[in-house]
Amino acid sequence: MDVGDLSPVAKTIISRLNESSPDLIVIELGDGILGGYSVESIFDDFELREQTAAIIFCASDYVGAWGGIELLRKRGLEIDVISGSVTDSQMGADYIENEFGIPAANAKRNGALLFELIKSKVEAARVAAGV
Repeated sequence: MDVGDLSPVAKTIISRLNESSPDLIVIELGDGILGGYSVESIFDDFELREQTAAIIFCASDYVGAWGGIELLRKRGLEIDVISGSVTDSQMGADYIENEFGIPAANAKRNGALLFELIKSKVEAARVAAGV
């Protein structure tokens, strides 16, 4: 599929998912914040940004984490948690937190921590939305 703007597609999918009144919708965007995947169109859509409770950015290494942070900040977005293989070791998670000031958690090593880091963001978004 060669679509330049994925936001209408994302909105349609989210609308369909919302028909079942879920507690939460998790959207995984894959590995395309650069390149030809058009993921940036989702980040640029005001309505989608307004409906986003938290951003978890997965990176494979420190440079990827840094690049993701910088690219999203240029779009006015802050990452709430860094995850991915860069956090496979405690040393990696500590580095992310100390160097970039962003919480880091690894789903394999400590999924409960990852959940807790995002839970407060999701709850705050629900309060703000009156849910």
